[in-house]
Parts: sequence; structure tokens; C-alpha cells
Amino acid sequence: MDREERRQMRKERERKRYRNYVKLEIRMFRWTLVAFCLIGILLPLRPKKSNIEKRDLEKFPAVTLSGIMKGDFFADVSTWYADTFPFREKLLTANAAVERLYGLGKEQLYGSVGKADDIPTEYTETESGPASGVSDDVLSDQDAAVAQGDEGDGTVHVMPESAGTIYIADDRAFELYYFALDSANQYIKMINNAAQLLQGKATVYDIPVPTSIGIYLDQDIQDSLGCSDQSQAFDYVLDNLDDSVRGVRVFDTLAEHNSEYLYFRTDHHWTADGAYYAYQQFCQAKGIIPKSKDDHQIQEFDGFVGSFYSFGDQAAVLAENPDVITAYIPQSTNDMMYVGADGIEMDWQVIADVSEYDDGNKYSCFIGGDNPYSVIENPLLQDGSSCLVIKESYGNAFVPFLVDHYQTVHVVDYRYYQGNVPQFVAENGVQDVIFLNNADALSEGAVGYMQGLFQ
Repeated sequence: MDREERRQMRKERERKRYRNYVKLEIRMFRWTLVAFCLIGILLPLRPKKSNIEKRDLEKFPAVTLSGIMKGDFFADVSTWYADTFPFREKLLTANAAVERLYGLGKEQLYGSVGKADDIPTEYTETESGPASGVSDDVLSDQDAAVAQGDEGDGTVHVMPESAGTIYIADDRAFELYYFALDSANQYIKMINNAAQLLQGKATVYDIPVPTSIGIYLDQDIQDSLGCSDQSQAFDYVLDNLDDSVRGVRVFDTLAEHNSEYLYFRTDHHWTADGAYYAYQQFCQAKGIIPKSKDDHQIQEFDGFVGSFYSFGDQAAVLAENPDVITAYIPQSTNDMMYVGADGIEMDWQVIADVSEYDDGNKYSCFIGGDNPYSVIENPLLQDGSSCLVIKESYGNAFVPFLVDHYQTVHVVDYRYYQGNVPQFVAENGVQDVIFLNNADALSEGAVGYMQGLFQ
């Protein structure tokens, strides 16, 4: 056998080995697909809720003839299959980790794109719709250099890294805020209408609460991102409320204490310490003496990684710097009752032990989370005093401080409660109606929900 024949035989062996290798790859890929398909059809393994994304996952669609004929049914099945795939969250977390290894810190935008409205100095009716999101100009300018400063307070002077409408600076995340004039005007009308309907029956308090970006992030950086000044937005609202409404200004107080732990780093809520300063301002407006934080029993829950981590592409810097939740138990009672979305009454605790809860759900230690209706009875008071708090989740950390001041504290979450507030006030002898909502109540569909409570 000459040299050429040996060379040809060697090439043939190499080609055969390569073909066998390719066939093995194909078989492994096919069996991997089969394994994933088998896992996917194991219904008991399919999750129903995402702890990372804080939402219920898609349900299997109803089978209808029209849906089958139009093809909607099969599209919905595909969506359900992908959304509830077994081990979905672990796969998402692994994917995010792999992307970080490759430096794929991609930008993600959550919510509609738009620009903030100008904040007027005087009350003006407008027909403009609510705007939120990030303008193209903001996204293109986000890498601009911003000088760092040291002003001896808690202000962040670092240009944040973008993750959509959530921005991360150092180990802290922020959600951008955009003022919407039309929504702010609707909010003013809603509060004034509530005061008119409750005139002679109850005193209306309005406590607009800034989000963390307004308190912690340097104003020059906020301006460079196209964000609105929440202080100016609140001044516009509070200055145009009816004289019968007691507006409670908390922005300046929180800003003065921004070196303190007033907002979570990994979550959009404020801490109980932030809520305490608002409680102090409310007590001043009402003419009562606030309790000291030292008068409360304190509980702490560590390892909290909240919504900013969920919606900020699972940024590693947030997971590596979890929050600690500090909660203050009222002196008078820690017992309460709430009515869930299913209409079932549950006995619960004002401050519940959430030590064993998932890392993303520990904010629900405050009044059992977001429920249509809750009530707390103070056994140490028999003076008939009562209040009604109209809130979203920011109110959860605020309500416990009210318990020692009223015989009865009623709480409704305007997103879920279906009743009529004037009727509720009349039937339950409520003396104070307290609106407490964060800045997004002025720029989202929240106003419509609250209006529904007075119709």
C-alpha cells in the first residue's frame, strides 16, 4: 500500500469519525428536546405564580369553538406553555447569570415610552393624557458623564446604569418618575370631590409620598434623565386642594433625613422608618402627639430582595445587597382582620412574622399585604374614634403607626375594594379619611380606581 492510499484511508477514517460525532450531537439534541417536552407536559411541576416577577402566570385557556377556528386557542396554549414551564424561574436566573458573564448588561424598558409634562405654577385644566416612560433622548444620553460630589448627606451623585425604567446606581435601584398634568388634575378633582361628599361627616387628609428617586438621587441626574421634580409635583397638587382638605407635606421632611434608611435598595417601597416620618407629619396636621419608635416592639426580617430586582433584569448587585425590613408593632394590639380577594375573612397580625417567606415577599409583613379591606380594633380605646385609610402598598408600612390613636382603623386598597366610601363612612361613623399614595398615583391609572370609590 503506497503513501497515497494510506493518506486516503486516514481521511476516510477522519470523515467517518466526524460523521459519527455529528450523528451523536443530533441524537443528544433530539433527546434533550424530548426530555424538555416530557418535563413540560408534567402538569404538577408547572408553576402558577412567579415570585421573581411578582405575578400570577398564564392559565390554560378555555376551549371554545371560536377560539379554535380563529387560532387564538393555539396561540394562548403556546403562551401558557412558555409562561408556566417547569423550573422557569431557575432557568431565567441562570440565563441572567450567563448574560452577566458575557457582559450582556442589556437595557430593558418596562412601560410605555413618553415624556413628562411640565409642572405648572398655577392650576390649569388640560386635555393631555398621562405620560410615562423614557424618551429616546434620555436613552441616548444616559452614558453621559456626571461628576461625583460629596455634600455630606445621603444623596446619590453617581450616574446610574440603565435597566429600562429602573436605574441602578451603586447598590441601589430607582424607578424613574414622569409627571402627567392631566392625571394630576384628575387627582386634585377626585380629592376635592371626596371632601365635598364627606363634608360635615369626616375630615379628609391627603398624604402624597415621594418615591426613592425623588429623595435619594441627585436632582441634576434626575434632570439629565428627563425625570420630573416630585417636590414641585406635590406642591402643585397640595396647593390646589380645597381648603377643607388637610394636605400633609412629607417631601421636605424625608429629604432632610435622606442619609437614613428610608427606602429599600432592591424594592420600590419605603421602609417603616420612612413611613414614620410621614406619620409624624400627619400627627402634626391632626394635632395629636406621635408615639416614639422606642414605644414599639421591633421586629426585623433580613434577606429581602424586592421588585427592583425582579424588574431590573435580576441585577447581581441587588441580589448581593439584600434589604432588611424593620417593623414596629403597635402598643395596643397586633391583631387584625382582613377580607381577601376571594371574600374570605382572615384573622391576621398587624406585623406578621415573615421570616420563612420567600425573599421577594417579605414586605407583606405589614398588615397582611394588599387586601380589599382590613380592620384593626384597638382594645385600649373606647372613644368611638375611627379612620379610613385609602391606599396602595405604600400605606401598608404607615397603617401600624395609626393603631394606637384610633379605636378602629379601617383600610381599603383602592385597586381591589368595590364599596362606596361615603356610604361606608356614614355606616361606620368614620371621622378621618386618609389618602396615602406614592407619586405614581399622579401619573398612572390610579385616579380612576379612586374615583370609583365615590360614585
